[in-house]
Amino acid sequence: MKAPLPDPFARIIGANHEFQVNDAYYYDNHRRGGRDDEGVVQQTLSGSGFFESDGIRRLVPAGTAILFTQDEDTRYGYPPEVTGPYQLRYVTFHLAGLRPWFERLRAEFGSVLRMPLDGEAAALLSELVTTFRTRAFRDRFQETELLHHLLVALYREQVAATQTNDPVEYGRHYLRDHFRSPINLKSVAQKCGVSREHFIRAFGKRYGEPPGELLRRLRLEQAHRMLRSTPIPVQDVAVTCGFADANTFCRAFRQKYGLTPGQARKPT
Repeated sequence: MKAPLPDPFARIIGANHEFQVNDAYYYDNHRRGGRDDEGVVQQTLSGSGFFESDGIRRLVPAGTAILFTQDEDTRYGYPPEVTGPYQLRYVTFHLAGLRPWFERLRAEFGSVLRMPLDGEAAALLSELVTTFRTRAFRDRFQETELLHHLLVALYREQVAATQTNDPVEYGRHYLRDHFRSPINLKSVAQKCGVSREHFIRAFGKRYGEPPGELLRRLRLEQAHRMLRSTPIPVQDVAVTCGFADANTFCRAFRQKYGLTPGQARKPT
């Protein structure tokens, strides 16, 4: 008998708007008896909260959010040095199939994230809270869909913020998002607001791979997948993956894989 497949559908455990007015509002996640498969997205609407991890305590002002699970060595609450109400909204949910998104966000950007009050993620969180509170979800599919959209929107907003505060990081995301387009390093550097030379030098130093090599690798890996799984003509594969023409593509493909595109397509 086959083992049952894991349930991919996320489920909201709780969601609400709250006002907190003093430092009695305090939680130690390690001691609260929660589970590591229960994630929380909590946005500050006004005032400020705090989040503490690895001995580092950070304020969480309006327009930011914290992500955490309820079984980790972190703490959050109302900062004793702050006056005035701390207004927040949150959603707590069973991660299920959304765990990779949740973990990727925290791994790349940390637990305290940018979440503009007028942004897409904020609107989705508000919708989640309202729909949960009014018991208006059509089904578990909509529940999972909205949670997934929330995490994707959060990721997109973190990437957008890097354009000004970390142009090299923004360039890496831009290459990953647009490698199928006929872009070049000069245009990418312009998007980042830096010179081509600075971008290439700083990128290689940080990531151990020149940006041109990353761009070529992403295109070739995509082309290899297309050749192995579709009957799309080689010329169309080349253009779809961002190469100027089939000849340039074929040379690059053979250099990387030791095969022509036609040979890679044949079953082994």
